[in-house]
Amino acid sequence: MKKLFTTLLAAVMMLAGSSAFAQNFNAELGFGMSSTNFNALGYKASADLFGGTLGLSYQMPLGVTGLGFAPGVRFGYFTKGDVNAFELAHASLTETYLEVPLDLTYTFPVSEDMKLIVMAGPTLDLGLTSRVKEKSSGLEYDIYSGSLSGYTNYSRFDLLLGGGLAFDVMDAVRFSVRYDYGVINRNGGGTSGLLRIHRSQLKLGVGFLF
Repeated sequence: MKKLFTTLLAAVMMLAGSSAFAQNFNAELGFGMSSTNFNALGYKASADLFGGTLGLSYQMPLGVTGLGFAPGVRFGYFTKGDVNAFELAHASLTETYLEVPLDLTYTFPVSEDMKLIVMAGPTLDLGLTSRVKEKSSGLEYDIYSGSLSGYTNYSRFDLLLGGGLAFDVMDAVRFSVRYDYGVINRNGGGTSGLLRIHRSQLKLGVGFLF
């Protein structure tokens, strides 16, 4: 999965750097929530972090009226000062992600100056950092490094499935809403094999088209 993620990211960046495709780009700033849910027998918890994403996508026509393909790349930053997760009480948690969305889109003209876009598809998700800091002791842990007992196999890689709606106004500004759910159990073999960890993401976006 790491090799596939790297290959797709390189392809998106090459596309962004090509002067032949200097149109139909969307540079977007998103605001929203990232929820990491912990589920085991008799135990449920959720770490709801707030932040946003910054990304670039390209709208590629597929030869059928209205149908398109929109690859992109996004950086996500989410944090909260007081969460109860990873077997820690009252800790701050900050996570960053690199995402490669691969959406199919369908565009409906609403008026001369407005379009409605329906989007759906997978997003390849790479966790960059996941750091917690205990309130009581002040100790900090990098979860991906295995320094927090019980989560030595917390997976960086995820596959999110989701979609959303967007409105393009005057071919200049895009307003969007999107929800994605991670289908991979990110507990890669912690102390309890019954524990399942899944991340979901809800986002409102404002983009500029060029």
